Amino acid sequence: MASAAALSLSIGGALNAQAPRLMAPPVSADGMPSLAPLVEQVSPAVVSVLVEREVQSRAMPSQFEEFFNFRFGSPEGQGDPFDDGSRRMQAEGSGFFIDDDGHIVTNNHVIEDADKVRIRLTNGDEVDAEIIGTDPLTDLAVLKVDTEKNYPFVEFAEGVNLRVGDWVVAVGNPFGLGGTVTSGIVSAIGGQDRENQYLDFIQIDAPINRGNSGGPTFDLKGRVVGVNTAIFSPNGGSVGIGFAIPAKVARETVAQLIANGSVTRGWLGIQLQEITTEIAAALELKSRNGVLVNSVIDGEPAARAGLRDGDVIVEIGGEKVDTPNELSRRVASFAPGEKVRVKVLREGKAKTVNVTLGLRDDDSAAGDDEAPANDNDTLSSEVGLRVSELNDSLRQQFRVPSEVSGVIVTGVRPGSPAENAGLRPGAVILQVEGQDVRNADELRDKIENAKEDGKDAILMRMQFGRNKQFGALSLVE
Repeated sequence: MASAAALSLSIGGALNAQAPRLMAPPVSADGMPSLAPLVEQVSPAVVSVLVEREVQSRAMPSQFEEFFNFRFGSPEGQGDPFDDGSRRMQAEGSGFFIDDDGHIVTNNHVIEDADKVRIRLTNGDEVDAEIIGTDPLTDLAVLKVDTEKNYPFVEFAEGVNLRVGDWVVAVGNPFGLGGTVTSGIVSAIGGQDRENQYLDFIQIDAPINRGNSGGPTFDLKGRVVGVNTAIFSPNGGSVGIGFAIPAKVARETVAQLIANGSVTRGWLGIQLQEITTEIAAALELKSRNGVLVNSVIDGEPAARAGLRDGDVIVEIGGEKVDTPNELSRRVASFAPGEKVRVKVLREGKAKTVNVTLGLRDDDSAAGDDEAPANDNDTLSSEVGLRVSELNDSLRQQFRVPSEVSGVIVTGVRPGSPAENAGLRPGAVILQVEGQDVRNADELRDKIENAKEDGKDAILMRMQFGRNKQFGALSLVE
C-alpha cells in the first residue's frame, strides 16, 4: 500500500494535455481591484451535489443535514393506513473537481446514506456520480464521474502558511443557488473553544450557508486552502462564522480514499489530557509543552510498549507535540503496524519508548447534595472540599462501579481550589502524587506533606463514572 504522503502527490498531478488546468490570474481587472478574474477561472470546477435518500418523515434533520438544502417528497399519503412513514428526500450540497480523472471532493455528511448521487455542472448539465470512499472522522468523501469529457479542476494548496487575516473566497451552492461566490478573511485557526477535535478547522468570515457544505475555499492564487464543512448560526443562516477543513488534512485523506476507498490511521490506545499551568506545577515541569497520558488502555499498543498513566509525551516520530490534537493527528499520520519512537517524561526523567501502532477504529477516537463526613474540617476550610470513604449507599447514589477504590467527593465550595481542579460531588479521588488514597485522613496528610515540601500544587487522579482523568489541586492561598 502506498503511503498517504506519496499518494497525495498524485492529486492534480499527471495532467491530460486536453484537460484545462486552472491557475488564477492576478486579482485585478483594467487596473481596478477585482476578484472576477479569479472567480472566472475557478468556478467551472465547482459543482452542485444532488442527493436522494429515503428517510422517516417524522425524523428531524441532523445538524449537518441542516447545513445543506433539503426538501422532502410530496406529503401525499399522510393518513394512509399503508403509509410506513418513509419519504424520499432530495438534498443539494457542493463539491469540486480535483483532477482530470473525474474525482470530486465533498463532505461525508452530504452523501451519507445516499441512494443516488448526481452532479450538476456549471452549465446546468447533470451526470451520475459514484461514491469512491468516505471518511466520517474528517467529514470528507470522494465521488467520481465518467471521464469521457474533460472537466476543469482545481488543486489543493501545498506548503501554504495560512494566517489569520488572509483573504479567502468561497464558491458553492447555497440554498440551491449554484455558482455563488462570497469573500472574506481567515478569522481564526483552531481555537480554545474547539478543543478535543481531530483537526483544527479554519474559521472564515466569508458568508457560507446551507448548500455550501463540501465546497472549496480558495486563496487569492486560486488554490484550495479548505473544504467548507459547517457553520455556527443561531438562526440557520450565515452570521459570519464558518468552518473549513484544512487543505493538508483534506489532501492526505482524499489521496487514501482514491487509492483504497477508506482511510487507515495509527492507534496508540491512550486517553490524553492537556497540561494546565497547575498540572505543570504539580509535575514540576518547566513548561506546559507535551501531552499528559490520562489513561493507558489495557491490551492496546501503548500498554504493550510500556507507556504508563501519568507519562508526559513530548515527542513522537522525531517531532515535538504540545497539545492532544497535535498528538492525535501525528499518531494518525502513521500507518498501522508502523513502529514509532515516543519520547516521554516520567518522574522528571526523559525516556524513549518504541511503540508498534495498531489500527484506529472509528469508535475509538480518546448531585450537589453534601453528605456528612468525618475529618473534613481542614479540607473544607483550606481547599473547599468534603470527601467520604466509599460505601454501598454512596456507590449507589453516585453510580460508582464496584471495582473503583478511593475517596468520594461529597461537597465542593464554589470558587475554591477544589472546584478549579475539576472536582465535583460524585467524583472519586483515586490517587494523589501517584499514591492511592482511601480516606480523608490520608488525603489531608498528603496535602500537608506537599505544602511542607514547598509545592504549589498536587497532582490528583480522579474518576467520573467510568472515565478517569488527572487534575491539579492548587495549594497556593
